[in-house]
Formats: sequence, structure tokens, C-alpha cells
Amino acid sequence: MSLYSIFIEPFAYEFMRNALVISILAGTVAPLTGYWALSRRMVYLTDAMSHSVLPGVIIASLLGVSILSGALATAIILAILVSAMVRTGKSSEDGAVGVASQGLFALGVVLASRSTDSKSLSHYLFGNPLSATLSDIAKLGFTALSIIALMLWAHPRLVAVSFDPEHAAAVGVKVGKADAILILALAGTTVIGLGSVGVLMTISLSVGPAVITRIFTIHISRARFVAMGIGIFSSVVGVVISYHLAIPVGPSVALTCSFLIFISFIYKSVTSTPLITKASDARVSVET
Repeated sequence: MSLYSIFIEPFAYEFMRNALVISILAGTVAPLTGYWALSRRMVYLTDAMSHSVLPGVIIASLLGVSILSGALATAIILAILVSAMVRTGKSSEDGAVGVASQGLFALGVVLASRSTDSKSLSHYLFGNPLSATLSDIAKLGFTALSIIALMLWAHPRLVAVSFDPEHAAAVGVKVGKADAILILALAGTTVIGLGSVGVLMTISLSVGPAVITRIFTIHISRARFVAMGIGIFSSVVGVVISYHLAIPVGPSVALTCSFLIFISFIYKSVTSTPLITKASDARVSVET
């Protein structure tokens, strides 16, 4: 089998080219927002948001409107509920996220059980990039560009609150505003993931590349771009594998990303010298 038949032949079909573009959008934006979510210890919120959009998907399907619009509306509702619960001082952030997201997810399950349209639920779980149209690409592309612009604009604030939120607040940085920007970006990322790899796989594509940059302790000035590169690579390879093995695109992309994490852990474990060995060597050299 030639390289042409492996990497070029799948994209002779328009639906595969559309799926590739959609997946690349997800592979670009998800690692960018996921990197900051990991830095701010908001990974749980990323996962919770991906589950909480289910009622919006079902309601949008029943009303015959855009599923992506329903998902975005529900993600924003989750962000508002969490912010309200935390600001009143009645709940911690983790508790608020857990209560709000599980409540919305339970509502979605109830609505799904009453719906006869299993297609919307499958779309929610695994995505459906193969059926993406040029209109879908335009909408998700606009959303992706908006998120990237928002994250670039908020970059100084996110750096400050990620490494020392107390100091950031002391020098006038509004930590709550920075977190609100990140939550909004995560909501948009969930919508893009819904249109590509599916919400169950979005967490993998969001956090996986960021974890790899942490494994290799890549400097923050480059880590975001390295994470985005890993996300794009995972998306392209995942789409190609899904074509040749006739499996869904979402799980294929997620498995590719997970495989890269596994290889990174193995490589780092083999090439790194344990700290205790270094300390022992240093002590011996001092004594001699």
C-alpha cells in the first residue's frame, strides 16, 4: 500500500474533505482551551460541560433547529448557573459544577428517553463530521476563529491567574473575569467538538495534547502551539484511520491522541533519570 493510497486517496471524496476540515478545527481549538483548563484546574468543568449540553441537543432536535445552537445555549446556561452558585457563596466551584452539570445531563437523559430520534443522541455522543456541509464548516470555522481571537486577547490575564492567582488579584487582574472568559471559550469548544468528534471524545482532544506538553515540560511560550500541533496531528491521523478501518471518526481521533499520550509517558520514563539517583550521585561526589 502506497503513501498516496493511505493519506491522499481518502480525501478524493467531498464528505471526507469536509470531515477533515471539521476535525482540524476541533484539533486546533480544543487543545488551546484545554491547555488553560488544565493550568486552572478546570478539567472537571470541561468534562461536565460536554455532558451538560445533552438537553440542548435533544430540544433543538425536537424543535427542528440547529443542534449546535442548542448545545451552545445549554453550555452558556451551565456557566451562568455555576457562576451564580459560586458568587452567592453557597457552594464551592467543584460542587456547583457537579450539581449543575449532572442536573442538566439527567434532564437530557429524560428527554432522550422520550424522543424517538436516536440520531440526535448518536450525533451528540460520537459526532458526525462525515455529514458536515459547507454551511456547518462556515459556522464552526467562525466559532473557532472567535475562540482563538478571544484566547489571544486574554493571554496575559490567563498567564497571570494560572500561575499565581493571589498575586494577579493583588496587582489588579480580575481573576473572575479571566475565568469567565475561559468558561466561555470552553463552551464554544464543546460546540465545535459536538460537530466533529462528539462530546464524549472532546475531553480527550482538549486535555490530551496539554498533558503531553506537561510530560515534556515545554515552556509556556511554546506549549500552546505544541498542544495545537498535537491536536491537529491527532485529528488528521484519526480521520485517515477511520476511513481505512471503517470506524467512527470521533473515537478514532480520541484513540490516536490517547496513543500519543501513552507513547510520551513511555518515552519520558525510559529517557529520564530518577531524581533519587541524581541526588545519590551528587552526595557521593561531595563525600569523595
